Amino acid sequence: MNDYDFSTLNDKEFENISMELISRDKKKRYERFKPGKDAGVDGRFSGFDGKEEIIQCKHYLKTGYKGLISSLKKKDTNKKTELDKVIKLNPKKYIFVTSLPLSRKEKIEMHSMFQPYIKNDSDIYGQEDLNDILRKNPKIEEHHYKLWISSTTVLKRIFNNAIKGRSEFLLEDIKEKIKLYVITDNHNKAIEKLNDSHTIIIAGEPGIGKTTLAEHIALTYIEKGFEFCVIENSLNEAEAIFESDKKQIFYFDDFLGSNYLEALKSHTSSQIMNFIKRVKKDKNKRFILTSRTNIFNPNNSIPN
Repeated sequence: MNDYDFSTLNDKEFENISMELISRDKKKRYERFKPGKDAGVDGRFSGFDGKEEIIQCKHYLKTGYKGLISSLKKKDTNKKTELDKVIKLNPKKYIFVTSLPLSRKEKIEMHSMFQPYIKNDSDIYGQEDLNDILRKNPKIEEHHYKLWISSTTVLKRIFNNAIKGRSEFLLEDIKEKIKLYVITDNHNKAIEKLNDSHTIIIAGEPGIGKTTLAEHIALTYIEKGFEFCVIENSLNEAEAIFESDKKQIFYFDDFLGSNYLEALKSHTSSQIMNFIKRVKKDKNKRFILTSRTNIFNPNNSIPN
């Protein structure tokens, strides 16, 4: 997970994600309120004793720590400082959240400003603390689009989850049909070929059983601990989830036949050939390509 500075969020959005994070960290639900004057209350938890725990959020990324402290000491139009508001509220506990990174010294200073309402330094959440909670709760991260829109890590994870979801769905479908499958010479020869070169191309006209053959070849490797990766749109998907230290079998139904023709013509600079070479060199990888052409030969050799 990336460490965020929360700069892509406005004040209300920062407040919203802070409520979720603190609620998860404290294991209790803090109420949120609509935008407007908050009288020092951005979030609240009411106990059975009627006493309130109050959360106050301050973004203050542009002004930095000095600007934050200055604003806390500054009097508003009613000649009230932030501390004056807290004294009036008289909460059981006061929790302070900021998007700014905080040092130990700075937390101690803020703690002393709001005694006895801030009970200890751990009730002051800075940028590092929020990122720590996010790391433990990736679902919260995914819910806040503006937070991760520039994060390649999260985008990749969501992309990978889509591939994983479709792969699991197809795997269940293969297992349901396994009783009807008859192992033939083509199956055994295909396994032999795949063991040898790590890649196999199964090509032929629709309806001759190439998809069924490919799926059950894949199942053989899945049972040996290979991760099943169904590629749907392009080989970019396979390259995005390729992990050298993991056993993976990639299955790509090249229904237009364009990738098959590239491989057949030995276009050494093509994406399909580069991927085949990469798989061939990796003992943990297997690649099955099915294609709609008028050729069906599981023993076709892959161009070197």
